[in-house]
Amino acid sequence: MTTPIGGKGSLPLNEFAQSLQKVAAPTVSGTGETGFAEKLRELVADANRQQTDAQTAANDFSAGKNDDLHGTMIDMAKADISLRLVANVRNRMIEAYREVMRMGS
Repeated sequence: MTTPIGGKGSLPLNEFAQSLQKVAAPTVSGTGETGFAEKLRELVADANRQQTDAQTAANDFSAGKNDDLHGTMIDMAKADISLRLVANVRNRMIEAYREVMRMGS
């Protein structure tokens, strides 16, 4: 199940992750550090993994395979927080892009 990142017309999380795959992520001149695009890719992949884990935990709990309500709720809260973080980063990136475009006018 894919979850929309933002409001109306936004990309589902998997499509957003796939669009990030198109962005090049070169390392910073031999230091072994990765660029912003790679960090963003990792953030989206981690959020997607947490969403999947939370969904699995919820399904297991509802099917009676797991009786750990506390752990299930914690997994769901972690997934929600990571998804909100990805959404806020995306919104800030769009806002910064629009600001740069306004500078040229």
